[in-house]
Amino acid sequence: MLEKGRIGTRQLSTLIFMMVVGDMMLIYPSVITSYAKQNAWICALIGVPLGMALILMFLKLCNLYPEKNLIQIARSILGFWPGTLVSGFYLFFFVIGASTHTREVGDFLTSQIFQYTPIRVIILMFVITVGWGLYHGLETMGRSSELLMPILIVFILVLAFCLLPQVDPSNLKPITDTGVVPILQGILVSIIYPVGELVPIMMIIPYTLKQAHRTRDVLMAAGLGNLLLAILVTISLLVLGAFLTQHNIYASFILSQKINIGGFFERIEAIMASSWLISTYVKAMVYMYAFIVGCAELFKLKQYRILILPASLLIFGLANLVSPNLTFIVITVVPYWVDWDTTLSIILPGLLLLVHMFKKGWKNKPSG
Repeated sequence: MLEKGRIGTRQLSTLIFMMVVGDMMLIYPSVITSYAKQNAWICALIGVPLGMALILMFLKLCNLYPEKNLIQIARSILGFWPGTLVSGFYLFFFVIGASTHTREVGDFLTSQIFQYTPIRVIILMFVITVGWGLYHGLETMGRSSELLMPILIVFILVLAFCLLPQVDPSNLKPITDTGVVPILQGILVSIIYPVGELVPIMMIIPYTLKQAHRTRDVLMAAGLGNLLLAILVTISLLVLGAFLTQHNIYASFILSQKINIGGFFERIEAIMASSWLISTYVKAMVYMYAFIVGCAELFKLKQYRILILPASLLIFGLANLVSPNLTFIVITVVPYWVDWDTTLSIILPGLLLLVHMFKKGWKNKPSG
């Protein structure tokens, strides 16, 4: 196999948690509120069990082919050429996903913190860090995420508790006044963005040790990550209101700036930025890992590390080209990204499962 290292169920679960939180920690409240307005918290909570059902579908597909990654599964089910075509779609998704997450880091840091630093410098430093992590292999990725995950959980809980004095329940009114279609769109966003973007995990699951309770732990990790995002959405609506949450793309960062306890505990937005950088780093690393391993599998290479340098250069170039500015991402990219995620995380995996079941039923059909 291409990957010699192995990670345990705990490392896989922490990777999944970090990917669910990922870049969503900052932008998720704004995105979901743009659809469901003051009912976004309801959509976010409904999305928790539905997201767990989606990750269950991914696990079902992987359990049918326990020794194969997504590229191999597509070829096994669809045949060589159709499977290769579907694999190409996924690889393109992985490389654009890694580039977009990298660009998000550049846009955030240059607009909020390092305002006089060229964005290409930020992107280059981030890509070098991601490539360095990939070079050390899957085991290092899993263990580093295991070490860093408590930082995210602690900060989100601290953020929630410290903002309780500023909560205004009237910001949630009127409830269910936005119509059925916006609420359904909000529910779709609550599934697709946090959990639907876990598709690259299907490139990692074959290299996970077969330990007890793997399915349970993975579902709990995805559910916990989505629940923390729902808490962020609710706190954002209670403190900022629907209008400000929708029109501040970095709503969680704005929330961290509002914390002021006794004039002593305040200005912790740098910690918020660090936490978001950690989770986005892990997500970008997994996407880039899936792209590199997928390319190595597609072209039958003996090892994937030789692709790290050219892939890093490609990510650096695409991150500078994927959008001219932050406004372009918010207005143009985000509305269509939902459709792309839906196609690659619900429709195509569902079709692969259906084709597998059809082929299995056809083989078991009695002749004559």
